[in-house]
Amino acid sequence: MKKLLLLTVTVALFRVAGLAAPCTTGTLATYIAMGSSGCVLGNVLVANFTYHAKADGGAALITADQITVTPLLAPTGTFGLQFSAPWSVESLQQQQSSISYNLASSTASVQVQQARLDGNGFQAGTFGRVVVNEALATPATTSDLQVFLTCTEACRSRTSAMVTFTPGASALTISNNATLQSKGGAVSLTSFTNWLVVCIPCV
Repeated sequence: MKKLLLLTVTVALFRVAGLAAPCTTGTLATYIAMGSSGCVLGNVLVANFTYHAKADGGAALITADQITVTPLLAPTGTFGLQFSAPWSVESLQQQQSSISYNLASSTASVQVQQARLDGNGFQAGTFGRVVVNEALATPATTSDLQVFLTCTEACRSRTSAMVTFTPGASALTISNNATLQSKGGAVSLTSFTNWLVVCIPCV
């Protein structure tokens, strides 16, 4: 069922790829408003953005208007989307933001070979945690990435995680979930970035 849904989305994206404008810096609300038309990032189309948020214990609810989406382009077929917002909680509070979107290329010769998740600006007090989980689904497989800062008596962290797709993927569904929890002290997150490495052409 997951594969059928992804294939359906991919076909829909192919139809509009030629009409989409390049991605520019804007709010997540702006990206959601693009719907299935999406925008072009490097050599692929990103579209169908969705957002859900929760907050407990008096924490602020982060809205789609408060999240800035910044397209990032690097040499050699590397590009990404950075999501930044004032994510922050105090003692006994929790905050959660979930962002999903689809990615597709218009030709099988353009394929995503690697995906990387980077976290930036982690801060956690005593018994606090910041976790960003990323789920990636291709027509062939699913993968999970995680970056975090978790503090109890000591702190553990991972600020980057990567997966390689073999074979490469011409379509992806990407879901990010950022969670902040505190049992004591301030906990915050500045941003996280979805990086993708594309081979052109793939052989």
